[in-house]
Order: sequence, then structure tokens, then C-alpha cells
Amino acid sequence: MITCAKTATLSNCTHSVGYDVIISADPVSAQTIPFYDGDVYVSLSETHSQHSISVYTDSGWTNWDPRRPTPVSFMGVVAYPAPCNSQGLKYVASEEEFRQVSEGALADTSTLAYLIARDSGLGGPDSSTPRPRKRGRAGTAQTKGLILSVSRKTIERLDKGKAKETDAVTEDLETYTGSQEMDIYVGHHREEKGGYRRLLTASQLPPPTTAGWLSWNAHHVVSLVPRTCRKDAEVTAFMSRSLKASEINHHYPMLIDLTLHGQPLKVLHHKIRQTLARGTAVLLHGWEPERAMEFNMKDIAEIRPLLSQTIKWQDANIRARTFERSPSSRSYGDYIVEGTLQDFVRASTDANSCSNCLDLPTLVPEVPHFLRGILDDRSALIITGTEAYVSTKGESTKGDCSGLNGPQLMHCDTWRSCAWDIITHGGFLTYPHHDATGFLTYSYVRAGAKLWGYIHLDNVDEFDSQDVSARWRNYYKHPMATETYDKNVIVGTVLLEKGAVLRIQPPGANHMVYTPVHTVMSGGHFLTYETLHLTEMALTFDFGLDHKGEHQHATNSLHPGTLRKVYRMAIALPVLVLERPQFPKRSIIALASIVSTNPRSFSIDDYKEDVCLKAKDALARELGGERARALMIMNKVMKKWHINDPWKEMRKGLWNDPGSLEDLTFLVGV
Repeated sequence: MITCAKTATLSNCTHSVGYDVIISADPVSAQTIPFYDGDVYVSLSETHSQHSISVYTDSGWTNWDPRRPTPVSFMGVVAYPAPCNSQGLKYVASEEEFRQVSEGALADTSTLAYLIARDSGLGGPDSSTPRPRKRGRAGTAQTKGLILSVSRKTIERLDKGKAKETDAVTEDLETYTGSQEMDIYVGHHREEKGGYRRLLTASQLPPPTTAGWLSWNAHHVVSLVPRTCRKDAEVTAFMSRSLKASEINHHYPMLIDLTLHGQPLKVLHHKIRQTLARGTAVLLHGWEPERAMEFNMKDIAEIRPLLSQTIKWQDANIRARTFERSPSSRSYGDYIVEGTLQDFVRASTDANSCSNCLDLPTLVPEVPHFLRGILDDRSALIITGTEAYVSTKGESTKGDCSGLNGPQLMHCDTWRSCAWDIITHGGFLTYPHHDATGFLTYSYVRAGAKLWGYIHLDNVDEFDSQDVSARWRNYYKHPMATETYDKNVIVGTVLLEKGAVLRIQPPGANHMVYTPVHTVMSGGHFLTYETLHLTEMALTFDFGLDHKGEHQHATNSLHPGTLRKVYRMAIALPVLVLERPQFPKRSIIALASIVSTNPRSFSIDDYKEDVCLKAKDALARELGGERARALMIMNKVMKKWHINDPWKEMRKGLWNDPGSLEDLTFLVGV
């Protein structure tokens, strides 16, 4: 079965209506996949006289009679399919226009069927045997891209082996992956009957079986199954059957919706902080980026500094080959490819390409204005920006040190983690993980769409942090959780699209992501005081501090600049309490736990603090001075609260409890 998207601009409308032309060697009665009002089905036969045309209307297929007007509703806009001597069929606005167009037009269904097929990219000198057509057709107002160039033999190949179940992936998708004969699907994005929309990309493929479609019932959208391999398809199908994340409250709410407008900014900040502190994600409505963009070379060049910049990306096709090895022998580094950003964007037009560029930092981000009040790591760096701590190991001096004005060395990651872009090809699946090094994350879609799947443990003792960690360790016992993605978990999904929606995610929020269309997303990482207990838990888990020092597979990157931000958040407290006297007790204990832990426990780097032979050694020495200052402040707090070991204290109680508010004004002047 071959599918081609079409648009028609009606004479009485200011906009176009969209529909699909489906070309198959099978009769329409053999089809079970979802169709929508206005779709046109052309059944090609070996015998020219037996070609047929059907139109989908009122939730069913109707044999099209080119001599009679057939009304079709496109989301309330009524149009009529009329015969056309050039393209076989076109939609018109009224019965009167239908009669005008029909005069002198062909009325033979089989001939019109051939014309429709030819206009969609099939054709040749012999009307009974369509042949490949080399020339393409320009896109219309709603769809641009390639048009089908396929032989009838290819149609029959795609029509064979239909799956019997539409809610599960039952066919090995590798049987049609990597073929040089791959047919191009020209996708569109429009409102459909019943509120369902199709999420498709111009270079995505037609579904070879009914299992090639995925209905995300929670969001009333339909997407294509990932075509890279069977494992990707299985995991995405598992995601598609989930409820909305906002509808799940298992142990604690998975996600809540908030609105930007209609409330004071301080009230909104308080709601966001309190929600994130409980491990619940926030979906904020009412903000959108200033500049609209599409997924194309021109628009991407306007937000990125250089198209010829060398970058790295994840290649899903290479990753698929690693699944042939045992789960324990796989690695995130096995499927990293290097090239230019221009190469990556161009590859999006290749139907066989499916990649994800995860690391595109930016120093000129578009940060939502209302977020500035909760970016505590940035605020702490600004508050302490004139203080330097370059001293001998274990010593600390408050304020200006040795005539220096502020930090002398800064790891680039301290800045690069603040803001970034992610550019992804349609069809890419990101396996379960949580964002690196205990950061919170905010993000918004500039172009395209993403389906975000949040993951909660099902059976677990939430008051036993050891049980929580043990169950997550079992879930992530292999990289990407490819064999355990559906074990003892509940998943809820969020549909993120271009528009006025911003996602804010707490530290350690485990999730998986399916990108159904070519997408550009922007965002950044940050820290808040209210969620430091979650940051500490994520760091403890990732670096194996609670389990024999074994690093885990729960994250796909590391951020060595994190500790610098944490230390500065501690150093800022004696000044910050002048305007903000109260902080959550357990989160402050978590801050003390991170500061008091040997920084080598949170690093995979090798460095020395007593010599300055390399920049890394000098940076470590300066960081050691900052840690000494932070430790002095946190020890005063722990002594006040009679806590001897903050790390052990954090292993008690409900893991996502930030604790009661405590006054810290006793730190003034420290």
C-alpha cells in the first residue's frame, strides 16, 4: 500500500483541506488501518477495467461515482470529489462547481483511477501497468517534499504479510529496513475526524502492515511505528498504550498542568517549586518562543552559530545493530556518529536516516522570563560572582582572595549545561533514562513534536530509599533498559508540540521519548534549593555511592560542572537568607551531603589538587577552595540541627519529601 498526502484549496475557503490518496493492489475491503473523511482509495488491478476508486466519508468507504456529487466533510468544511482529466480527481466547493467541472471530464472510473495513480507518482505509457516515474511534484501549501516513485511490484510487496493485531507490533521491522527500494511517504499534519491527527514527516515511510500505525489514544494522534528495528517498535508501542501523565497519581502525581496567565509571578513560582520538590513534572501553558521556525536548513541556521560546525549525534540504525549483542555489552558510545550540522539536517530527507543530535549548547538562549525566578544555580553564581577561593587545600577565605575578582577558571560545562538545542529526525526513540547529574530540565518545542513518557515504579516502598534505589538498579541493570523497559513500572505520556507549552522536569525524573516528526527542541538544565534532595538522590544513584561504587546506566551523559554550581549555592546562603529566610530542611541536608562528599566520588576525571601542571589541576584547586568555604557554611547548619552525617540522614524518610521549612537567618555574617 502506498500513501500520498494531498491538499485542495476550495474556491469558497481561505484555507486548504487535506486528504490522503492510498494506492494498493488490494480491494478497499481488505484494509483495517485508520482512515479519515476525504481519503481516496485507488485499487489497481491487473485488468485495466477493474481499477476502482473509493472515497472515505461518514466513517466508511463509498464507491465513487464520478457522475454524481458526493458530499465529504473536512472538519465542518463540505467539499465534493469531482473528475479531472489531468489528475483524475479533485475536490471542489459545491454541487454547482461539481457540475461545471464534470462537463467534458472523463467518467470512466478505471481511467480516472489510472490518472490519480499517475498524478501521485505512478505512471507510464501503458495505463494498465504503472511504472516508476523519475520526476517529482512540487509541494502544496500544506505539504512539501518527495512524491512516490514506485513500481507495481513494490506495491504488492508492501501489501503482503498484513499483521492481525493493530495494538501490538508483531512483525520484525528489520525485514523492510535499509532497503534501497524504500518508498517515500509525504506526510502532513491536520485535524482529523474525532479529534485525531496524524503526526508524520515528509521523509517517513508508508506503513508496510497494519502494525505500521500507532494510535496514541490518550492524545488523539496517530504516528508511524519506528522503522529502525523491532525493539524500537516494541518500546514505542508500549508507550503508545499509556495514559496521559497528568492522569496518573501512583504514589504521587506524575505531572500537573499550570497556566502562566491569571496569577502573580510569585504565586506561580511557589507552585512550580512545590510541585517539582515532590518529584512531579510541570506542563506550563501560555508561553511560546518569540521566533517561530520550521525544520529546515534556513531556520536552523538562524538559531545555530555555524552549519559547518562539527557535532556528534546518536544513530538509531547503528544502535539497532548493537541489539544483536548481549544487553550487558552494549554502550551509549557504540552508536555515536560525527559530522557537520549541515550533514545532519540534510540527512533528515533520507528515508533510511534516523538520528538524534543531543548536544548543541548555546550561550544565547531564549529563556522564558518567568523561569528566571527559580533558576537558583544562576542566582547563586551571580550573588557570589565577586568572590574567589584560590587557596591552599582545606583553607577558605570569604570574599576577594589575593586581589582576584570572582572565579578564575570555569569548566565550559558549567555554562553549556545551562542552555541547549536538540535536533531530532522523525522516528527516533530515546530509551529510558534520567537527565544527567541531578539537574532539573526545562524545554519547549520550536518545530515538530515529541511524545514524552514519564516512568514511575509500580511496586515499591516509597519510605525505604534502599528499596527505591534497588528497584531502579534492577530496572537499569543494562544500558538503555532495553530488556526491562516495561518491568514494574507505570508510564504516562505527554504530547509536546510547537506552541505555547513549556515542560519543566524535576531531578532524576525517569523518562523515554519518541520523536514522531523532525523536531527542534530548546531548553536547559538548572538547580533549585527545593529539589536538592532529588539532586542528591540522583547523584548517589548514578555514581553508585549507595551500592559499592558501581556507576549506573540510568543517564546518557555527565556534567562535570554540576559541583561548581552546588558549592556556589551553599556559599550564597549567608547573603540569600536576608531576603529569603526559610528553606526546606531535607533539601538543605541534601546540600550538606553533596558538599561533604569527596568530589572524586562524583567524577570520572583524574586530577591533582596540590599541583597546577594542567588547567584541570588548577581548576580542581580552585574548586577545592570553594568546597572548603561551602563546607564551613553547611557544617554550621548541621551543627545547629544536631546532624553528624548528612549522607546517612538522607537515607531516611520518604525519598521525595523536601522537609519542613526552617529559618536559616543564623547564617547572616558567616
